[in-house]
Amino acid sequence: MKNLKGIVGVALCAAIASSAFKLTSFAAEDVVYGTMNIPYDKFYAAEGVGSEVDAVTSATTSKWNNKNLTAGTYGSTNEDGTGVILGVTYPVAISRDDLTALGDNNFNFTELSAAPAAYKTVTVNSGNAEFSKVSGDTAAVSGVETSITTDSPWGDYVIDVTSINNANGTSDIGTIYGVVLFTQDGEGYAMRHLQNLWRDEIAWSSGFKTSEPHGNTLDYADYVSLMGKTITEIRYITDSGYHSLAASLYVPVKFNGSITAANSACGDGSTKITTEGFSADYAKTYSINGLDAEISDDLINYKNALPGQYTLSVSDSKGVYAGLNTTFTLSTDEMPAAFDGEKLVKADGASDEDFENFMKNISSVNINGKDYAASGRGSVAIIGVDGTIDYTVKTGGRGEQTPIFNGGEYTFTVTSAGYNKTLSFTSSQSPDAAHSDNPNTGVSDVAVSSAALISALAVLIAKKRK
Repeated sequence: MKNLKGIVGVALCAAIASSAFKLTSFAAEDVVYGTMNIPYDKFYAAEGVGSEVDAVTSATTSKWNNKNLTAGTYGSTNEDGTGVILGVTYPVAISRDDLTALGDNNFNFTELSAAPAAYKTVTVNSGNAEFSKVSGDTAAVSGVETSITTDSPWGDYVIDVTSINNANGTSDIGTIYGVVLFTQDGEGYAMRHLQNLWRDEIAWSSGFKTSEPHGNTLDYADYVSLMGKTITEIRYITDSGYHSLAASLYVPVKFNGSITAANSACGDGSTKITTEGFSADYAKTYSINGLDAEISDDLINYKNALPGQYTLSVSDSKGVYAGLNTTFTLSTDEMPAAFDGEKLVKADGASDEDFENFMKNISSVNINGKDYAASGRGSVAIIGVDGTIDYTVKTGGRGEQTPIFNGGEYTFTVTSAGYNKTLSFTSSQSPDAAHSDNPNTGVSDVAVSSAALISALAVLIAKKRK
């Protein structure tokens, strides 16, 4: 998720705000300001949230403690490097007597030299610490675009916040410690880092998608009741207080339904649709991008269809239920591409449109028995749209990069969606080119650097002799 940009950071008053808890009226000299490691359930207890909030368990070794993604949080590390985000480290105000009463159970209290812009007030009742709402006023934010989608790998629902601006043009609300989604009925739903908060996106599960691509389990029990409601406020809790985004985001009702479309031949034809689990009041509306088609409840009739994979979408025209998607393939036995010894080119008898469509739909490239995805997550761009082969390409994403080619002979098998036949060929890369950072010349960076160094030394020697 991208860093939230553009929301005004408003300095909040230093007075302690009233809360649902019984607060002690502190004399100024009795107040101690600091930070505490506050578990999520205690942090959100006074924030209008209707349920207890659990810690977040991470299946990854890097994401959960990456402070670019989880700033303001604290947690614990497991033996295998995975971890648990337990809550947030937030400013507090507490009387000296109450701090003393907590003893060693003081939530890792660390004193601050001055009063923070915003904080929670801590009171101690029968040895138990209670945390108030955040002190100060709420800063309203306008000029913000929000959208919600039900089609994401990160959960059943994702809210994206874009074009965030405010009256005075500031661009950073500071550290985000938490978010509460409030609905039209006044209910509040707490969002936690990593599982729900990722840069400027807010995601959650309502029980249909219960895991995400990193292998993390998605908690969903507290979010089932969000379905069918309208989110009217997104309230951010930051180091400068509350920042409130007004919203009107209806959460479509998901259901255990399915839709499928059969694969068929390209050109002119038809293919069957099967739907299951739709309620009687679901008003189905169908659509397929990039295909000239007429669609009924059980059939797609299409014309002049190019080979490829298509997406059939069904939505509820009444807007109550979530939509569903399915993919199907229209295919051909023709092969419009060939290898000319250097690059992929149009095969004899194929049209420009056929060749361009083949190149556009390449889904994977197999090199010496190993598959490389050509699209989607983790893809590698080995063959360009013009048919050239990139012998400098590497794998590894943002981590350690590994070259695919190291010189020698390579057998390629190219698969393109909608084409029943694959294109296979053999190509060679010279060892010199493989160890060059400039394959067009075969001159390595080392050679270039050495030549530059010799030239520079010659200039220095000449100057010295003068």
